[in-house]
Amino acid sequence: MKRFNVKRLTYGGLMTALVFAATAMIPQIPIPFTEGFIHIGDSMIFVASVVLGWEYGLVAGGIGSAMADLYLGYAHWAIPTLIIKGIMGAIVGFMAQGIKDNKLKAFRNIIGYAIGIGWIGLAIYFRSILSNISNNIQNSELTSFFIEKFELDGAKQLQALIESVQLSLMIAIIAIPILILILSIVLRKSDKELFSMNSLMGMTIAGLWMVVGYYIAGGILKGNMIIPIFSVPANVIQFVGGVVIAFPIIIALKKANLSKH
Repeated sequence: MKRFNVKRLTYGGLMTALVFAATAMIPQIPIPFTEGFIHIGDSMIFVASVVLGWEYGLVAGGIGSAMADLYLGYAHWAIPTLIIKGIMGAIVGFMAQGIKDNKLKAFRNIIGYAIGIGWIGLAIYFRSILSNISNNIQNSELTSFFIEKFELDGAKQLQALIESVQLSLMIAIIAIPILILILSIVLRKSDKELFSMNSLMGMTIAGLWMVVGYYIAGGILKGNMIIPIFSVPANVIQFVGGVVIAFPIIIALKKANLSKH
């Protein structure tokens, strides 16, 4: 029980509150297609997980985010969020921690490869579905459905929306590896004790899990697995923004030796 001392529990409670505040108290950007929103709460999940460990990332990410959904009137998202964001925090913490056991290292690599490959496969799948809708936009029942669902002016506006989502997916597939490459170069020139490559990979893999998790949850809640595709680019922007915000905060906290206290 040494790990769960009063000071660490206090930090855990503080991070849960910060996840809630960053999600609910700072202005959000609505996502009309799934009735969700973009926020900066993911950054605090990343901070909690990397600095305090996977257990605190699990609790702070899940409870803090679910409380924010309840507070903002998205009660129907609270349970999916509790699960998705809790696992998100656990993934970050597990991937970021130093592991000496070779079996655990292999398991960590499997998680990373599985989620990474799954994301690329899903992104390609999303593009193929959208391409099919686009190619049949003049003679498809889905066209009328989406125009009515998204309150669009007509097929041309739907076509433009589909093209923008396809472009965003392609950019995400290309930009995420580039972002990792750039940050990895920066990390090679910095103190690895402050921010390791494992932390970066953990946040990336956890972010991709979040995107996939919310796609699945959105499909279940909406009863349609196509509608949530339109929210995927927004969720990618959200977690990438979370990484950018969390990066300097984690370095500052580690310089202050918070994790050692």
